[in-house]
Amino acid sequence: MLFFGLSQRRIVLCCCPFVFFIFFKFFIIPTFLCRVTTEGELAVMEGQSLTVPCHYDPQYAGYVKYWCRGKMREFCTSLARTDPAHPAARKVSIFDDPVQQVFTVTMGDLKETDSGWYMCGVEVGGVWNSRRCRLHVHQGMSVVNSRLSGEEGSSVTVECHYSERYRYISLPSP
Repeated sequence: MLFFGLSQRRIVLCCCPFVFFIFFKFFIIPTFLCRVTTEGELAVMEGQSLTVPCHYDPQYAGYVKYWCRGKMREFCTSLARTDPAHPAARKVSIFDDPVQQVFTVTMGDLKETDSGWYMCGVEVGGVWNSRRCRLHVHQGMSVVNSRLSGEEGSSVTVECHYSERYRYISLPSP
């Protein structure tokens, strides 16, 4: 009986370093080596859409990518994932290009209430590696190119973007 107890103890002691190595190699190291990068600050006019690129290292091409809303992963509401079991939220799509090592998230018809913190990341062994960015959705109007040139007597075209709330407002003629 004593021999059996020693035998079990030897197996446990021999297996522990192996289990630790496997756990460290496949779960701990990949999360520290996995680098996700994206833009830090994003701004868009209300009513428009936005496409956000999220770059990752090549060894993570086969992992699940995600996009969520929130400043901390623990409180981040999932909006889109690349695995088919989790469909994307309304107004959000996600596309992964493993060859280019980038996944893109597109959000459409943005409102001021969509402003806030978002995260894009890669799920590695149940652990999330992510980068956050802040989205600002502004209402109002903006000019695409504020510097124009033309010849006297010719016409000039000015491209203006505006929030949807200004769609049916007409400005007085000069």
